[in-house]
Amino acid sequence: MKEPEGSIETEPPKQTYDRDFYAKAFEQATRAGGRAALRPVRCALVAKENCCKTGLALELARAGGNEGEIHIFDIDSSAENTVDYVYPDDKNIFIHRLFDETDGSIFHDDNSTDWVGLVDKVSWFVNVLGERAAEGKVAAVIFDGGSTFLKWCEFAMSRILMERENAPIDMDSDRFNQAEWRVRNKLFKNTINRINSLPVSRVFFTFHLKDVKNYVDLGNGTKGLMKIGEKVDWPIDTQRLFSQQIWLNRYMKEEDEAAGVKADPKLGPNDWAVKATIEEMKGRYTEHLGETHTVIEVKKGKVNWTGLPFLTWENGDQPPEDGVDEDE
Repeated sequence: MKEPEGSIETEPPKQTYDRDFYAKAFEQATRAGGRAALRPVRCALVAKENCCKTGLALELARAGGNEGEIHIFDIDSSAENTVDYVYPDDKNIFIHRLFDETDGSIFHDDNSTDWVGLVDKVSWFVNVLGERAAEGKVAAVIFDGGSTFLKWCEFAMSRILMERENAPIDMDSDRFNQAEWRVRNKLFKNTINRINSLPVSRVFFTFHLKDVKNYVDLGNGTKGLMKIGEKVDWPIDTQRLFSQQIWLNRYMKEEDEAAGVKADPKLGPNDWAVKATIEEMKGRYTEHLGETHTVIEVKKGKVNWTGLPFLTWENGDQPPEDGVDEDE
């Protein structure tokens, strides 16, 4: 029996990634003036909790009139309140809450979290966003909660090591050693590298600072575990991925080391502020490296947001430098 005309379905030709494909991609990038057109910003915002990381990322994403879609990967499930407060009328900000209780793909049959599936979900979201970015619709991406995502990768690592066919590992046994952390780091860096490689001019990541503790001499013949510093909660060498690093700290009149709050005697008893230090700045704005600026100050219940107005990454003269703390 003859098939009706037009009823035969044919599969689309499979894309071949050969020399012709990459030669075409090379020529397109050359014609577009790739480097000058993109001016990539890859910025890490590092701080303890409640230090305006997401708010500052949003401001820097929009700085200099950067229009288009902003996509937030909301790993910490905390971005919505900030967006509603800072940009309530911006309809081009899209929040993707990855840990979604209604998404059956990230849970096992016993309702426990499928951490491997959750990390895969993030990877797929990056893939889909890449297709959208290739159409020129995406102005900025904010990966909000890099340290939490690292923990997700750690949980996924545990599952992978326990279930692998060749010499599975009991996570509670002595067989587990430092070399196995490579699985976690690979999961983490694969995703971070893919986000960094998106055809988007501005990408921001937020990370937590964690305390570094060690046993020190207390002076009475005993030793105690004490905080000796702080470091970013990311795998070693992650910092190499970011051309800009901004560290934020909260200040009050008196120091609260346990909460990560520094002292500023100029503040009142109920006042507080967040100050940003430029820890890394490659290329443009290198002259600001090492500076500390007040980002937000709350005095007597009044909020004064300064931000970092000199970071626009646009052509033209830079705005005046407001909020520089000369005494830092």
